[in-house]
Amino acid sequence: MKDPRFQIKSAIFIFSVAWIISFAHGAAAGEANEKIRIFYTAITGEQSIFWIVKESGMLQRYGLDPEMVFIDSGTLALQTMIAGEGHLGMVGSTPVVLSGLGGSGVKLIAGLINSLTYILITDPKVTRPEQLKGGKLAIARFGSLSDFGTRLALKKVGLSSSDVTLLQIGGGQPGRFAALKSGIVQGLVVAPPMTRVAVEQGYYPFLDMIKEKIEYAGSGVAVSPTFLRQKPQTIRNFMKGLVAGIHYAKTHKEESMRITARYMKLDFNKDRAALEETYRVFIDQIVERKPYPTIEGLRRVIEQVAETDPKLKSAKPDQFIDTSFLRELDQSGFIDGLYR
Repeated sequence: MKDPRFQIKSAIFIFSVAWIISFAHGAAAGEANEKIRIFYTAITGEQSIFWIVKESGMLQRYGLDPEMVFIDSGTLALQTMIAGEGHLGMVGSTPVVLSGLGGSGVKLIAGLINSLTYILITDPKVTRPEQLKGGKLAIARFGSLSDFGTRLALKKVGLSSSDVTLLQIGGGQPGRFAALKSGIVQGLVVAPPMTRVAVEQGYYPFLDMIKEKIEYAGSGVAVSPTFLRQKPQTIRNFMKGLVAGIHYAKTHKEESMRITARYMKLDFNKDRAALEETYRVFIDQIVERKPYPTIEGLRRVIEQVAETDPKLKSAKPDQFIDTSFLRELDQSGFIDGLYR
């Protein structure tokens, strides 16, 4: 396994190079919009809303020039952001809570995915809980959303994480699915469109947690305390672009699916059924017009992390959120006005 310090330095280096290049380009073009560095943390359908927000041009409409970078871990992304090399991004709530409990001051300013959207997919030969015992399951990193989803899935079928080996595998969801296909692991949790792709390729849908509609603070927009304190107007502009981008996604289906296809490296025509499912689940059903974080979902995150440290049970969801910017937009009528 790579040294985490090396991974953090690598991520910071990538951010710095991208920032220098984008700055030079902007200066040459006479770009007036304010540059911000934003990140996404998984190549999954649930992150599609953030890609659409960025590619729709809504952030630019409200005075921003976003540089988007992929960091293959919410934990690593937050460390990069705290180091001052990223401004805000879409990240799982679990690493935000863990980071906040450690005193980072990171806050969620929006909740984009407020329920679990995973299906546990396994090797076709593994169809019963006892067959999972002693096997290996792929996750992104310990403490990540995929880690929690996997542990919850195991609990729901009468097993625990001690019954299996959890392997941290990079490359996003496609990388973990590749590990299943090559036999390195016997299963993993996947979200649309990988759910459909996996089933079509013959893998077994062991447990569907999407149908159970489990309220959970999946992913949201996180911001560092420094940026929150120093750049409130930038955050206001970002939030305008975010809710306008959500409106765009909900009213521009074809364009939104093309953006998702590009980021996930899917063929728009060949994989249209998978893209349709992704759009239906995430854009139509899950992402809200007013993306407030879920308090009950955050309580579940706190209960999860408290399993390893009971002292954390006293933590409150309000410690990890700042909804003032979203509430300001909501009360002004800005969001409702987008849909008139």
